[in-house]
Amino acid sequence: MDAPTQPPKAATGSPKTLAFVASEDAVFAAHGLPMARSAVAVGLAVVVITRIGTHREAIEATGARLIALEGGQSGINPMTAGYAAGQVSAMLKALRADIVHCVGLRGILVGGTAAAMAGIANRVFAPGEFSGKGGRLSRLAVKGLLRGPLASRNTRYLFENADDARALGLDPADTAVTILDRRGSDAGAAIGHAVAGIYAELLSA
Repeated sequence: MDAPTQPPKAATGSPKTLAFVASEDAVFAAHGLPMARSAVAVGLAVVVITRIGTHREAIEATGARLIALEGGQSGINPMTAGYAAGQVSAMLKALRADIVHCVGLRGILVGGTAAAMAGIANRVFAPGEFSGKGGRLSRLAVKGLLRGPLASRNTRYLFENADDARALGLDPADTAVTILDRRGSDAGAAIGHAVAGIYAELLSA
């Protein structure tokens, strides 16, 4: 496996900043650890913005810095999500984040809105398993958000299978879509490698 491309540094020589947004640290621990580990390995300054529960040590062991997201509920509620997006937007501006990587549907709702508010175009959306969840109206609503007001021309989408991409109206073969295979003993390393390449591509554009 080739080493992932090293991302460019900021004009000041300091590393570029990648901010993950997840609703709960358990969500990030389940899906984001290989990505954070790989991003740190290629020289990015990595921050995870989430509600902190029992997974602090696992996340910090990747080399990422944790920032607590206060209050709110784990469900998709427009009122609480709007309040959280305002918090996260202020954090992203203070961090001068270069990429916002949103994990889970609520992470995308909050983080995608916050990225738009902060003027950060480089966005990665990883909604998780979706093809078997919700009714038609739910899928249409999520599809409209992910491909509409929350997306930018620099948005990339990560899925664990092609059916999830299709459920949200995305072509699995599209260059903006990456299918991550979590099967096998070296799946974490392969996922980290693939995502590090996406970060490098966005930062070099």
